[in-house]
Amino acid sequence: MSIRWWSQPFAPEGSAAAEGIVKQLGRPALDPLTVLVREAAQNSWDAHLSDGVVEFRVDIRVLGDDVGAWRELLLPEPSSESNVDLDRALHPESIVLVVSDRNTRGLGGPLRASERARGEETSDFVQFLRNVGEPSDHQFGGGTYGFGKGIFYQLSRAGAILVDTHTAADDPTGRRLMGAALGHSWYLGDRRFTGRHWWGLVAADDVPDPVLAVQANEISKVLKLPGFADGRTGTDIVILAADLGPTRPEPNARDRTPQEAATFIASSILWNLWPKMVPDEHGRHMRFVVGAGGPGVPVPAPVEFDELAPFVEALQEIRAGTGTAFSRTVPPKHAGSFAMALSAIDSGSTRLLIGAAKPFEGPSHHVARMRVAELVVDYLPGPLHPDPRLAYGGVFKASEDADALFASAEPPTHDDWVAKGLSGTARGVVQGARTFLQKRLEEWLGLGPQAGGPGGQGLGQLSALLAGVVPARLNGERISKPDHGGEVTGRGGIGIDGGGGSDGGTTLRHGGKPRLVGAPMLQVHQGRPYLVATVKVPAAGVVRVLSADVEVVVEGGGRESEPPLGAAVPQIMQWQSAAGDVVMRGKNVQVPAGEESDWYVYATHVPDAVVRFRVSQGTSDAG
Repeated sequence: MSIRWWSQPFAPEGSAAAEGIVKQLGRPALDPLTVLVREAAQNSWDAHLSDGVVEFRVDIRVLGDDVGAWRELLLPEPSSESNVDLDRALHPESIVLVVSDRNTRGLGGPLRASERARGEETSDFVQFLRNVGEPSDHQFGGGTYGFGKGIFYQLSRAGAILVDTHTAADDPTGRRLMGAALGHSWYLGDRRFTGRHWWGLVAADDVPDPVLAVQANEISKVLKLPGFADGRTGTDIVILAADLGPTRPEPNARDRTPQEAATFIASSILWNLWPKMVPDEHGRHMRFVVGAGGPGVPVPAPVEFDELAPFVEALQEIRAGTGTAFSRTVPPKHAGSFAMALSAIDSGSTRLLIGAAKPFEGPSHHVARMRVAELVVDYLPGPLHPDPRLAYGGVFKASEDADALFASAEPPTHDDWVAKGLSGTARGVVQGARTFLQKRLEEWLGLGPQAGGPGGQGLGQLSALLAGVVPARLNGERISKPDHGGEVTGRGGIGIDGGGGSDGGTTLRHGGKPRLVGAPMLQVHQGRPYLVATVKVPAAGVVRVLSADVEVVVEGGGRESEPPLGAAVPQIMQWQSAAGDVVMRGKNVQVPAGEESDWYVYATHVPDAVVRFRVSQGTSDAG
């Protein structure tokens, strides 16, 4: 047996041509690197072990001085008639992109497609490297017919990959190394070939097999692949002569550098795979690392980003069983769950890591749709929040009973649910889910026919002109104190007024009047918005009782005497000391004698309304 490239001839009864396999992926609207991240991580999650964390890594490296070892092993290439030009593709400036997973079961099962899997093993090896269009045998897996693996070949300038996998330490065939390439069909004399090629051990029966065990390990070392010296199971997929894509659309495009590609890949991981980074009730999740010629950098947790935090909150609500059910009168009667959370808009966000692969423009008003595997299918846009200072993120997750129906609506890249072409129950479920989400969003945002009552729209426009807000997210069980160091983003719907009180507006004998300072702020805590005003209380030698009120302001500056039918009314929630050690529920707070101090007063938020705070001095122990 020899290690070399083997080209597949057409069988007399017919075979699949390479051109058709590559085209099965279609023309995705997504960036190819995003498609790669989605497809590769989906495969890794489908192969996760029952315990432990799946480690997923992408490394980008330039061959440089190592190119000689690669050329020695992989040349001579398949016939040039097949358009697999490794000789031209492998040079010192060539890039190899390595996608690795660990704590997965690796590509196990039979080595040849004609063999039957034994016991509980699955035919992962032949499904990935040999077969095309075979149904997935993973219950609730992300993949369906495996067409998405075409992205590995599309990203290679030579259409070629290497696969190094480890399935079990006690199995002599558990360590497997094999190459594959897709060119196009061609003739050698009168004999026609499919354009599919494999690199490996060509046996006496003229069928290629993977390099195994010690020999696979030695080749992996020579090529400086990650390898499996630590004994863990998993898979490394190497894209030869990788095309990293352009930095921007034509005509001013240039190729991404490895560092730019690494940033884009990390951003794609955040936007497309954030649900897998959030541990479930059993602690299962994925950990991601991206590197470009170095040791690699872990991808931060999604909750560290204001843009992703509301989506995480919504998913956790669904996992806890408190989401809104998508119910039907016929089976599947429970087809999914929906939840959403608010966030304040941070117009000053310029973090490249979150922005590089952001799938939509502007603030979030989207629902992340996903199946049971919790891999994001897409971000379905909804109405903008009526308050221009607020964004929201929602999640819709299919139920186990409906998962296969939603899967049937997905294209090969799994990035949409398309009802066209479906029929019967599948069409009803997919179309019904979209209608369900549209109605829930309108209800949640108060966009129904009675939303805001008469004149609500005018107040919303006035709101956008008058108040200043500082966007922030609040964490923890108790509302934390506001941070005045943020950037003021504009004028909106909050006013302040420190007048009034039982002292008639005069200065106390032992201290001045409390006063509202700065602009009240809009803050979000556990998915609910609040208005927060700062009150400065002067030094005094007496105890004082302060009272706060909040009121809706009508156009012209007057106070709303009676709200429209069904309209919300703002209410004071609590007072809190600047240090956070004193929290008083309700409108009143007793301030002890002492030095000047700052206090924060919290009120409920009313969309599309201008509100005004008032603080008054009620009583004092000085009379």
